[in-house]
Amino acid sequence: MTRSAKWLLSLLGILLIAIYIFTLILGDLRKHTVVFEYIFFSAFILYALACFIALQSVTVERRIVYGIFAAAAIMQGILIFTRPTLSDDMYRYVWDGRVQAHGISPYRYPPQAPELTFLRDKEIYPSINRKGVVTVYPPAAEGAFALLWRILPDNVSWFQTAMAAGGLLAGILLTGLLRDLNRSSMRALIYLWSPLLMFETAHSAHVDGLVLPFLVGAWWARVRERDGLTGFLLGIATAMKFYPALLLPFLWRPRHSQGWWRMPFAFVITVFFFYLPYISISGRQVLGFLPNYFQERFNVGPLVSLLNDVLKSLNLYSPTRLTLITLGIIVILGIWAVLHPAENGETALRRCILPIAVITLFSQNLFSWYMLWLLPLIAIFLEPSKKQVGILVLPRLNALTGWWLFCGLVGLSYTFFIKWKTVNWAIQVQFIPLYLILLFDLVALLWKKYSIGSKPTSIRQSSN
Repeated sequence: MTRSAKWLLSLLGILLIAIYIFTLILGDLRKHTVVFEYIFFSAFILYALACFIALQSVTVERRIVYGIFAAAAIMQGILIFTRPTLSDDMYRYVWDGRVQAHGISPYRYPPQAPELTFLRDKEIYPSINRKGVVTVYPPAAEGAFALLWRILPDNVSWFQTAMAAGGLLAGILLTGLLRDLNRSSMRALIYLWSPLLMFETAHSAHVDGLVLPFLVGAWWARVRERDGLTGFLLGIATAMKFYPALLLPFLWRPRHSQGWWRMPFAFVITVFFFYLPYISISGRQVLGFLPNYFQERFNVGPLVSLLNDVLKSLNLYSPTRLTLITLGIIVILGIWAVLHPAENGETALRRCILPIAVITLFSQNLFSWYMLWLLPLIAIFLEPSKKQVGILVLPRLNALTGWWLFCGLVGLSYTFFIKWKTVNWAIQVQFIPLYLILLFDLVALLWKKYSIGSKPTSIRQSSN
């Protein structure tokens, strides 16, 4: 890395830290949604410039990587002291930890149940969403909430710290994974400095921050062909938040490989282990609010709206029909992945993008933090182009660049809080660039695969 690149990267880090300090001063971000959007996208522009520096680095000094981590820790450390206002999920985490500390299953009673009246306070309880339903979170997440609550009861900043630390730990694991894939450790910046990661872990304290290190660890284990460890870590991630289970068939190893069965076996045993204590207490209630969760709608993309309109015109529409179609597509892709397993870890990781893409494109309830599990894969596979502006290397215009951009534009989903209703232009700005880039990449791939535009055979024949 050149000296000028180092100086620019340092300046960008300082400016990002300054932006997050301003966020700390701002206070309630829901009450200042427009200002928050300016903050988020100012941070994303600075982050994008840093990414363009990271893309041009093949080898990098270790102290620069340490500096990247240090800057990320400072950014997150600042946001830890903001009051979580963009989302109130974290208050449910604290509440569930408190309920379990009193020997009660979180799947048994909703917060407003009279049986839990004695646990209500004036700080946590009023901020809980969906007070009339039991928790939606899986058992490993509930175990984490109980443990965190026992260490520092009812401490909001402590829960934020834990989620932010999980994000940083995932970054440490990512550097090892990058090394094994013969990629520069600088790419960890693409993950670590993302405003999406900052606000959704250190500020909003979403449990996805705890999922990330297990998910990245599972990917790393797959690259190293540690089948049992892959299944174990993926099982923990699934028992913490359901969606990692979708990646299981895409991480499958060929049947002719030794110990191919260990990954699915370890996965099933791990998930069962976490569910068992709660099932013994709560029985079927252990699924909590999950069955009803698929009825909700938020930040619906134009493609999904169009599909719903088509289903309505055919008298086939129901709130769950598109969800079933989406799962059906993933099942078909999963069967294909099992029948044609990836020959190496890198290919397996690339395939993990498929179910994430399908879930995102067809989701009827897409919150910004749902994109966090894609960030490490973007950091690995985002490709540099041959276009260079000074010391900045622009990314190649393909699907990964579309997803990288979407992980920034999804911040527009928070415009909902301006008037507490959907902002149509914000939906269009989020999704249309992604659709166009994906379409462009698909056409380019088909062009290359089927040699469209190659020399006519008559030219070749005339040369004989």
